[in-house]
Amino acid sequence: MRLLGRYIAHSVLLGTVAVLVVIVGLDIVFSLLDELDNLRGDYGFVEVINYLLIRLPDRLYLFLPIAILVGVLIGLGNLAATSELTVMRAAGVSIPRLIFQACKPVFMLLILAMLASEFWLPSLGQFADTYRWEKLNGKRESTLMTSHDLWLKENNNFYSISVARDDGQLLGIRVFELNEDWSLKKMITAPRADYIDKRWQLTNARAITFNATHLDETLLPKLSINLPIEPKYVALQAFDAADLPPSQLWAYAGYLAANSQASGHYWLAFWKKILLPVTVFAVVLLGASFTFGPLRSVPAGTRVFHGVVIALSVKFIQDLLGPIALLWGFNPILAILIPAGFCAAFGFWFIYRAR
Repeated sequence: MRLLGRYIAHSVLLGTVAVLVVIVGLDIVFSLLDELDNLRGDYGFVEVINYLLIRLPDRLYLFLPIAILVGVLIGLGNLAATSELTVMRAAGVSIPRLIFQACKPVFMLLILAMLASEFWLPSLGQFADTYRWEKLNGKRESTLMTSHDLWLKENNNFYSISVARDDGQLLGIRVFELNEDWSLKKMITAPRADYIDKRWQLTNARAITFNATHLDETLLPKLSINLPIEPKYVALQAFDAADLPPSQLWAYAGYLAANSQASGHYWLAFWKKILLPVTVFAVVLLGASFTFGPLRSVPAGTRVFHGVVIALSVKFIQDLLGPIALLWGFNPILAILIPAGFCAAFGFWFIYRAR
């Protein structure tokens, strides 16, 4: 049985690698064509190639789930086309055992993917974006990272941050203090803020107080405020939640929740990464069941088409349920597990009917 398992795993692994090479290759070609419109300064054709090569591991991680599903369909489909699966079943090997053997390389690839998402991909992504920015702008200011106007809330105060640096410094700060009826009470602007003695100190702040009949303006060389964010989390705002490793997502989401800040977006990204094996195995189970069930006699191209449709459907449903979970306030884990649960249920049903 060990030799048989290696043979099945080898067939599935070859199919997965082939699909991954094709998909990532097409993605690189389209990305290259898109980047050619941005050629200027030191950002030439060679720099575009370097940027895309640095981003290559991230693209491999992105397309790995769909490559696994299609690879399983191709691997098992080839064995079915040559009647090898029929011979294996006639020899007494059950369908669940065959699927288990096909999932062994899937398990190995997922472990590598999760390790990469934790330890290597975030730093590579940051390096790639910094490299591209420096070549486009002809400067070396890699410590500067735009936070896309980060907004924070504490009680009746709202804070806006234009730029965050990875050394913890903030640039372009605006503070809006509101009354109990949510009317504007005071607005404070400052070009810079530094973290000193566990408080944020604004430099050259300008405060405008809104009274019933007039405005009062005050210039303050130094002003300390209780900005609800610590320096070690400031740089995280420069990245999309999907680009952060699970450990940082867990720590930052917990920090936001403890400070009564909106943390649902980060919890959703965290559970997507952690539950990726569950989603992939559920989809693979459904796809593999087609080889023994309703699609066992159709051409390989049809099975691949159905596999792509399943993978994209699950992704779209998860992407749709995620914001719904945040909007309606139910656990974001359900947004991940509900589509996976349906795939697993249908997969088990098809396998049960094929036995």
